[in-house]
Amino acid sequence: MAALEVQIDENRLVAFDGQVLEVFGGTVRRFHVKLLTVTVAGPDKRGNRQVLLMQAGTEAALPLDEPGFTALQPILEALQSAGVKVATS
Repeated sequence: MAALEVQIDENRLVAFDGQVLEVFGGTVRRFHVKLLTVTVAGPDKRGNRQVLLMQAGTEAALPLDEPGFTALQPILEALQSAGVKVATS
């Protein structure tokens, strides 16, 4: 699998190489697919969503507007293909 990179806004970039998901912008977070759980909440009344990445007690929240969530779709699909459960709430 080729590595994926998605710039979800001017300050955040998400990259996935097939095993490790990295979130850049502010603090860099790394998540391994074997330990990762993803929950997508929303959309709220403005169309915004929250993507919650959890791994062994560590979590990172990605608040996303509709364009940011649309841009993230290829990575969410790649995570599911790698065996990560992506739940919606």
